[in-house]
Amino acid sequence: MMFHMPAEVTVRLRTIERRITRMPANVRGIVAMLGAMLAFALGDTLMKLQSGHMPLGESLFVRGLMASAVIWGAVVYTCTVVQWAALRDRFLMVRTLADSAASFFYIAALGKVPLAEAGAIMQTNPLAVTAGAALFLGESVGWRRSLATAIGFLGVLMIIQPGSAGSSWASLLVIGAVLMSAGRDLVTRRLEAVPTLVVTAAAASATTVISLLLLPFEVWRAPVMVDVARLALAALCVLAGQVLVIISIRSGDVSAVVPFRYSSILWTMLLSVTIWGYLPNKLTLAGIVVVSVAGLYAFYREQSLRQQGRLQ
Repeated sequence: MMFHMPAEVTVRLRTIERRITRMPANVRGIVAMLGAMLAFALGDTLMKLQSGHMPLGESLFVRGLMASAVIWGAVVYTCTVVQWAALRDRFLMVRTLADSAASFFYIAALGKVPLAEAGAIMQTNPLAVTAGAALFLGESVGWRRSLATAIGFLGVLMIIQPGSAGSSWASLLVIGAVLMSAGRDLVTRRLEAVPTLVVTAAAASATTVISLLLLPFEVWRAPVMVDVARLALAALCVLAGQVLVIISIRSGDVSAVVPFRYSSILWTMLLSVTIWGYLPNKLTLAGIVVVSVAGLYAFYREQSLRQQGRLQ
């Protein structure tokens, strides 16, 4: 027996689709980027809420299992046998391990670090990629972008405030997540021939499997319905965010849509205030502004150099 969607719902969905496709490309890309950052922020919020109910490894395993099932279903449906051979790519293996490490560090930190602060520190990823490209790939990075990168990391120190009563060693886990995600992004540049779905599926599966390494050190328990629902929603948020990022980049100009990734800071701030009643102190807020401005300046400087043909 086939399932038929009610006519009224079908008409509304088609109306929404027509309105979306009629949007100017950049507007569509910006809306998609805003939605992606909101989806990621909601997913992080759900994982932070889950941190007090299940061990880290078990939470990552259950979330990864559900996400992997969806992604691999898409891979099986869309990819050819030739594309499956990409799983043996050595750069894909390195990227997968770096992505798994970034997930572990960040989710572990969320149990101890305020969401708004963790999210702001993660926004230094583009600056870390710039530094990594200069150090390990031999890319030319001028003094302006180098200065912006240094100022951005100064902003991180303002957020963490080492030595203060409110500082936490868990903030180092977020920095570890930034470094691992930057390494992941640098390696991703070598994966142009590997389908996006295969890359995503490999990362989700690796995180799921590697989470089992924590089993000897944790006491896992049968998750209750609330745990399953929360982790299922977190998995869907991650998948939705990844899809929306792809739509965003493919829809609009990079220079128009990428800066809106910093809306993640706004979403995490709103969620932190709404759910936990947490508002960062003045120095932390100043650090968040410094990180955002430095990242945006470095991005626009890079785009300017690309237009001039001085950055390959």
